[in-house]
Amino acid sequence: MKEKFKNLQIIFLGLLLGQLTFAIVANFIITSGAIADTGMLIYLVPAVMIVGIIIGFYIFNASLTKSAEKEGTIETQFSKYRKSSMVRWAMMEIGNLLAIIAAIIEANTFYFVLFSFGLLIFATTRPSVQDFSKRFGLSSGAEKELI
Repeated sequence: MKEKFKNLQIIFLGLLLGQLTFAIVANFIITSGAIADTGMLIYLVPAVMIVGIIIGFYIFNASLTKSAEKEGTIETQFSKYRKSSMVRWAMMEIGNLLAIIAAIIEANTFYFVLFSFGLLIFATTRPSVQDFSKRFGLSSGAEKELI
């Protein structure tokens, strides 16, 4: 089970670093100038980011609330935790990647401010044994076994 948490944390880190790498590459592209100036992206990007964050957290909490009520093995509970985490990360990553794409299209670094905000929230969702234990009401002995 320890390995499964490590694997989930590696997936999280990969998603986090992927977003950062894309932002760095985008910054280099921006120096060449705007591809287009739509004017609409300034409204669309924050809206998509906020909706993605809210929906991601809602789906995560709703699916884990259902899971926590049902009895099951730690393996089954972890599987639901992993799936819920990945859905939440995907919803959040959509807004972050859109912010980077908007920065490239409009050559406007303001979108990196939005991206930084989204990435900060994304970073707070790092999976942990303590969070898993709290959500599923594991005993301290079971929690120590996972650590």
